[in-house]
Formats: sequence, structure tokens, C-alpha cells
Amino acid sequence: MFDVITNYFTNDWQLLILVSVACASLTSGVLSPIVVSSRMAFFSDAVAHSTLAGVALGLLLSLNNPITLMVGVAVVVALIIASLRQVTTLGLDTLLGVAMAGSLAVGLLMYHVAQSGYVGLHSYLFGQVSLLGPTDMWALIFNAVIAIVVGALWGNRFLLLAVSRPLAQARGIPVARYEFLLIVLLGLVVSLSVRAVGLLLVNALLIVPAATSRNLARSVRGMFWGSVVVALFSGLTGLFVADYLKLPPAPTIVVVAVILFFVSQATRPLLGH
Repeated sequence: MFDVITNYFTNDWQLLILVSVACASLTSGVLSPIVVSSRMAFFSDAVAHSTLAGVALGLLLSLNNPITLMVGVAVVVALIIASLRQVTTLGLDTLLGVAMAGSLAVGLLMYHVAQSGYVGLHSYLFGQVSLLGPTDMWALIFNAVIAIVVGALWGNRFLLLAVSRPLAQARGIPVARYEFLLIVLLGLVVSLSVRAVGLLLVNALLIVPAATSRNLARSVRGMFWGSVVVALFSGLTGLFVADYLKLPPAPTIVVVAVILFFVSQATRPLLGH
């Protein structure tokens, strides 16, 4: 195992993968408390499914790396959902279900039109860190920096908004602006993380770290930092274990995170929570 870990710091290609996974995990850890507190888990899942349409559009345009289209489609779908929420009486779960089904169906149809079958679809569904390149790495670094800045500057406001929208308005927080910012940020984070973790698993890393941390933390600040630690530990440990046991990295990372959740759940009574 020691040799496996050291290889990630001595081999340029493996170092690229390590940095990419660390940045994706860090970003998820920062946003996880906000997603869980805001009950936006299903929202991020719908946005993740919309990235398939961006991938398929990239195939139609013969792009080698459709990362820009993935981000664009994800953000547009997120904004459409947010806009419809303001003008319809339908529940958010209904809107998300329609968006998820529609974007997934459109993506699959475009795959067919591109006459490329479903080659490469597996890597976007389940993640494939071995396919990450320098562009993906820098995009994930940018993603992590944005998430850290937003979390540091406005994390408390997002959490207050999640707990009580009326209270946030009473405190003078521009609720609509912050909701818009969160929606765009989630679209950005989810779409950029799909290449590393896969759209079927990316939502897990936006939920499990905060759920685990909440079982152990005694304060909001503790939950935030605990979420970051859990996400980073899950990402790096899952990557190393997957390499050592010759397993696919993305599901291994999620399994490590879920194991930590059950451990936290089991130890919660011992901590007096």
C-alpha cells in the first residue's frame, strides 16, 4: 500500500489524478452541509443527469472534451428549474423529476443521432479517473477555489437561508440572489465532478460527508469542517484502496464515505448526541 501511495506523488499522470480527486472531494465537502441543510439532494441529482445532454452535444460537434458544454447545459438546466419554481404551483420534486427525465432522454437521443452508440457513456455514468486530463484537473482546481471562497465568505448566510428563509430575509440577506448563486454553483460543481466520480455517484459525495459530520459535530462550524475532512479522507482513501485492490475508483470512494457514515451513526450514542 505504501508503494501505491508514493507512486501518486512521483508519477506525473498519477499526481494529476490525485490532485483532481482531491479537488473534487474538497469541493463536495465544502458544499455538502449547504446541500443537506437546504434539502437540495434531489436537485443536484437532476443537474447531474442533465450533463449527459452536454456530453452528447459535444459528440455531435466532434469535441474531444465536452467539459464546457457539460457545464453550460448543467447551469442552464439548474436556472430553468429555479425559474419554473417561481411561476408554477407544482412541487419542486415534480419539476426535478421532469428535468431529470427530459435531460436524460434528450442526451440519449443525441447519442443515437451522433451515431457513436454508447461508447464512452459508461465513463460518464460511473466515472473514470484514468481519462482525466490537464484540462479536467485545472477545471477541478478552479472549482475547488470557487467553492472555498464562497464557503468562507457566505457559508453562514447559506446555512441560515437553509434553516429559515423568513429569518434570512429579516436579517437583510438578499435571499433570491443567494439562491441564484447556490444554484449556479451546484450546476458548476456537479458538471465538473461527473468525469471523476460519474453522474450516478456524484450526488453521494454531496450528501454523505455532511450527513456523517452531522452525527459527530456539536456546532455548525464543526459540521462544516467535519464534512471537508470526511470528503477528503473518502476521496483519497478510496483512490488508494481502489488502486491497491484493482477496483474502480469512483464506487470505491463512495463506499468508503458510506462506511464512515455508518461508523459515525454507530458511535453517535457514545458521544452523547
